[in-house]
Amino acid sequence: MSARAAALAAADPEVRRRAIAAIAGAPGALDDEDLRALVACLGHPSKAVQRPAGEACAALGRRARPLLLSALGAADGRLRWGATWALSRLDPEAPELLAPALEAMGCADGDVRWAAAEIVQRLAARRPEVGAELLRALAQEPAERRKMALYCLRDLGAASAEVVTAVRRALGDRDEGVVLAALAAAVRLAAAERGTAHAILPLLDSANPRLRRAAASALAGLECDDAAVRAALERAAASDDPALRRAVRPR
Repeated sequence: MSARAAALAAADPEVRRRAIAAIAGAPGALDDEDLRALVACLGHPSKAVQRPAGEACAALGRRARPLLLSALGAADGRLRWGATWALSRLDPEAPELLAPALEAMGCADGDVRWAAAEIVQRLAARRPEVGAELLRALAQEPAERRKMALYCLRDLGAASAEVVTAVRRALGDRDEGVVLAALAAAVRLAAAERGTAHAILPLLDSANPRLRRAAASALAGLECDDAAVRAALERAAASDDPALRRAVRPR
């Protein structure tokens, strides 16, 4: 093993970081063994190693691409994500990014989820099938993936009838985070839409105070001119819960 490859595989993260930094000064000096060791750093548990390794791989361009594509199918989830992120820096529109980015939207790490969502939204600008994949994700585990799919649909402004129906369905999800995301999506995608407003109404009676307040805020934001909605907002405005009152009538 070369000295560079050994440093890239070192147990000490700082040694790895220095080795990765050195690559920027002499990228042409890497041999195939060094390159494989660099790609392996994409699976390191420390983001302080994983991220610069991804940037170094992206800077290497076409030479790194075959190894990155191979790593998308790695058994190690951290390596799969690291390769996904690196490839997104090298080729933001690579179709191979979609499946692993959708997978990463279910990650427990919030930073990874949002970075994956950014990749998916960028792909959606040129690949119409991404919208259908996001709708499919709304029926998948874990809940984090459903939540991020809703935020993606919201930010993409995908207000088709199919999307609005899916958002309404998500309002009944068992996971709090998914329901909150569905409420956020509803305000953006279904403004003044009576059916969605009525789907939100039951949440005002939820035992969960966060959901009650978010539902009240969403209903106020929908600006739906409907008698039942107006009455529900008036009840919320007269509640003995000051946070619920503020949700309806923010200062």
